[in-house]
Amino acid sequence: MQILPFKCLVNGTIDASQRVAVEQSVIEIFARHLPQVRLSAIEFVEVERGLWFTAGKPSQASMLLGSVPRGTDQAVRVALMDALAHRFSDITGAPYHDVMVVAADARE
Repeated sequence: MQILPFKCLVNGTIDASQRVAVEQSVIEIFARHLPQVRLSAIEFVEVERGLWFTAGKPSQASMLLGSVPRGTDQAVRVALMDALAHRFSDITGAPYHDVMVVAADARE
């Protein structure tokens, strides 16, 4: 089993119940798509609104940053990323198209 970290950079604040829901969702989504992975921790970083910009305008973006085992099939990677973005959007109210998800190959 591979143990990997996961980080959520949230645009603005996220309350305790949303954190719990996001944590549970991330764990469940990873278990469904990558059962050979266990997350070591899910870290939340709140970024003050108005500090991120896209095309010179304040951005609503939030980022979910994780790793997947080296060689993960592209279809699995895309399904994982899409599920994470949708669930984060559903829980937090962040627009789906403003949720950026990274699923980079893990270091060995």
